[in-house]
Amino acid sequence: MLFRSGKYYTYGTGGSSLVSDDGWTWRRGTALPRRGLAPDVIHLGDRFFLYIAANSGPTKADVSLLTNKTLDPDSPDYKWEEGGVVASSDGVEDANAIDPGLLLDPTTNRLWLTYGSYFGYIRLVELDPKTGKRLHPNDTPRNIAINGEASVMIYHEGWYYLLVTHGSCCRGADSGYNIRMGRAKQVTGPFLDNMGVDMIQGGGKLF
Repeated sequence: MLFRSGKYYTYGTGGSSLVSDDGWTWRRGTALPRRGLAPDVIHLGDRFFLYIAANSGPTKADVSLLTNKTLDPDSPDYKWEEGGVVASSDGVEDANAIDPGLLLDPTTNRLWLTYGSYFGYIRLVELDPKTGKRLHPNDTPRNIAINGEASVMIYHEGWYYLLVTHGSCCRGADSGYNIRMGRAKQVTGPFLDNMGVDMIQGGGKLF
C-alpha cells in the first residue's frame, strides 16, 4: 500500500487496484495493464516501480517490472510502461518466481527483491533503485528460506526481519495460512528463528 497525493493505493492479484481517501473505506481503482500475481509497488525518485508475477507452468514463472510517473489515472502523465523481467524460474529449478516483495534498505539505500513460493526456495536479488531493474542480472539469486511464500523483508533497529507465509491458502475458513519469521544482521541472511534454526532449513517463529 502507498500513500500519495492524499490517497491510499493498493494492488492485488489479477491486476486489480483499490483506492481510499482515509485508509478505511476503499473503492475500486484503475486496473493494471496486465493481470498477474501478488504485486508490490514502491516510489523512488520520480517514478513508481511495480513488480508483478505470472506463472506459465507449475514452477515456470516471471516477476516483471511496470513503471509509471503517477498512480492518478486522471493525470496526463499516467502511463504504465513495461520494464522487463527481473526474476524468473524455468520450471525445473527448485524455485517458483512469484510473490515479489520489496525492501529499500534505510541504512544503505540499496533496493532488494524477495520472491518465491512453496515450490522451492525464497530468493533474494538486488535491484537498481534508479531503474528498478536487476542490478546484477548474471549473478545467481541467493536462497534465504524454504517452505514459505508471500515473502516480505523489513528493517528495524539493526535487524532484518524476513516474514513468509506457511500453511494452505485459498480455502476460505479452512485455510491454514500463518506467518513465520526469522531475523538476521545482514540483508542476505542467515535468517534465524527464536530457536536459532535457519529459515533455509525450514525454521521460522510463528508471528
